[in-house]
Amino acid sequence: MICTPAIRNLIREAKVPQMYSAIQTGGAIGMQTLDQCLTDLVKRNIVSSAEARTKAANKDLFPG
Repeated sequence: MICTPAIRNLIREAKVPQMYSAIQTGGAIGMQTLDQCLTDLVKRNIVSSAEARTKAANKDLFPG
């Protein structure tokens, strides 16, 4: 997570659940969610889908 004005505002307004979508859409500036990182690691055969599933927030993204 990069502390952008949008992220700062969400923190100030205690809208922490909305930060996830801000991180998802912040890819152009280097932000990524844990699930996005895990997906990349699985595609690159660094981590198995089953192992990624144990750590993922959205387990449905990782069959196994």
